[in-house]
Amino acid sequence: MLRDLRIRLAQPGDVSAVGAVLEQCGLAADDIARLIEHFHVASLDGVVVGCAAGERFGATVVVRSVAVAPAYREQGVATHLVRAVLMRARSNGAQRAVLLTTSSPAHFARYGFSLIPAEKLPPEVLESKEFGRQTDMAPLYMCCELK
Repeated sequence: MLRDLRIRLAQPGDVSAVGAVLEQCGLAADDIARLIEHFHVASLDGVVVGCAAGERFGATVVVRSVAVAPAYREQGVATHLVRAVLMRARSNGAQRAVLLTTSSPAHFARYGFSLIPAEKLPPEVLESKEFGRQTDMAPLYMCCELK
């Protein structure tokens, strides 16, 4: 664990740093400016080393863009980011969190997410840009009740 790691809400000035982290991780970085208010960032000595967002659709929050720069992985950064996103979702009254992943279902299972069929997702979530992205691998849909 990184002792001086700070998790905070992203600010408009973080757009390029968040975009850089997402690109390092091979994730889409095309809509960051519009979504920056939904992001949390992990910073170390003032440098953004990770990010995660929670975009709200009715009673559901879509957890997206969870990324940690390669040099800082396996040190608990993603854990702190996901917990911050879920805590914010709960405090804002969201009833559930959903996400899609192609490679990390075991990581998200730690937070209570379980696999679900796409048909069980709310229609507004299925219509969102995040869930409409095409990838080379079939995504896995996951859901977590926020109580």
